[in-house]
Amino acid sequence: MVTGMTFPRSSLVDSGCAGSYHLISRCVRRAFLCGDAAEHRRQWLTDAIRLQSTAFCVDVLAYAIMANHLHIVVTTQPDRAVALTPLAVAERWAVLFPLRDDEGNPLPPALDYLQARANDAEWIAARRARLSSVSWYMKLLKERIARRANAEDHCTGHFWEGRFTSVPLLDHTAVTSCMAYVDLNPIRAKCADRPETSDFTSIQARITDRENERKAIALSAVPDTTPNIVPTLTAGEAGAASSAAAWLAPLRRCVPYSEKTAALCPGPLSRDDYLTLVDETGRLIHSGKRGAIPAHLAPILARLDLDFDTWLTTMCSPSRFLGGAIGSAAARAAEAVRRGIKWVVDRTKIHKPPAAA
Repeated sequence: MVTGMTFPRSSLVDSGCAGSYHLISRCVRRAFLCGDAAEHRRQWLTDAIRLQSTAFCVDVLAYAIMANHLHIVVTTQPDRAVALTPLAVAERWAVLFPLRDDEGNPLPPALDYLQARANDAEWIAARRARLSSVSWYMKLLKERIARRANAEDHCTGHFWEGRFTSVPLLDHTAVTSCMAYVDLNPIRAKCADRPETSDFTSIQARITDRENERKAIALSAVPDTTPNIVPTLTAGEAGAASSAAAWLAPLRRCVPYSEKTAALCPGPLSRDDYLTLVDETGRLIHSGKRGAIPAHLAPILARLDLDFDTWLTTMCSPSRFLGGAIGSAAARAAEAVRRGIKWVVDRTKIHKPPAAA
C-alpha cells in the first residue's frame, strides 16, 4: 500500500509516454504572495503558463491560480516532441530562453543562430526531452515568477515551497474529475460564487472563449447592411478568444494516461457537457447541499463512471486529489506493476466499484 510517502519524480512520471498529471505548488509558508497587494502576480502566472504552452509539448487542461498556491492539470506529449525537427526544437527553446538586448528586452532569434543550435545533435536531444518534461515545465514557471517577485519586493530567498506535487491521473474519469476540482477551487474557497467570475481559472477562459465564439458566429450571420443589430467582438474579446483557442487544450485532448488504459475509459465530454458539470457541481458545493444530481446530468456522470455519493465530498476535500495516483482499480493495478509496488491508493474514491462477479 502506498500512502503518506514521498517518491522520486522518476517513479511517478514516465517520460517515455503520454501522461496526465495534477501539479500543485504552494508559496513558501503558504503566505499570500499572490494575493492582497500582490494580486497582479496571478496574471504573471497566467501569462507564463500561456507562453510556456506555446513552446512545451505539454497540454494544459485546467488551471487555477490562487493567492497562495496554484493547480495545473496537464498531459505530456513526448511523441509530439519526438516529431519536431531540430530547427523547430531550437525555435521553441528560443521562445523559453530568448536572446535579450542591453535593457533586457527579448530579441527575435536570427536564423543562423537557430541553425547553429539545430546542427548540434547533443544539444537538440537534451532540449527535445525537456520540452515534454513536467519537471522542466514547473522548474521554469516557478523560477521565473520567483525571480520577478523577489525583484519587485527587493528581497532574496524562496518564493515557492521546494518541491511541487505531481499526481498521475490514470484514466479519463480521473482527468475530468481533477479538472472540475481545480476549476471549482475559487468557489470552494469562497473567492467567487460562479464559474464565470472565477478569475485566473481555465473554466473562466473556456466560458469566455465560448461566448466570444457565439458572438462571432452571430456577427458572421448578419448581412453587411445591418451590422449593428448584434453585439460585436471588441479587440480584447477577439484576442481572448484566439489566445484561449491557441494554448488551452480542447476537451477532446483530455486523454487517458496511456493506450493500455484507453479501453477502460469513455470518450471525451463536449465543452458544453463539461461546463454544465462544473456549474451544477459548483451550485451544490456553494449551497452546501448534498441532494441528488439533476436529471439532465445523469448521462454525463454515467459516461464518467462516477460514484456521486462521494463526488461532492471529494470536491470539497483538497487532500483527496493528492496521493499516489487517481484512477480506476484496473488502471491503478497497472500503474502499481509499472512502479514495481504492490498497490496504489486512490483517495478520491470517485470511481464506481467493480461489479461483483
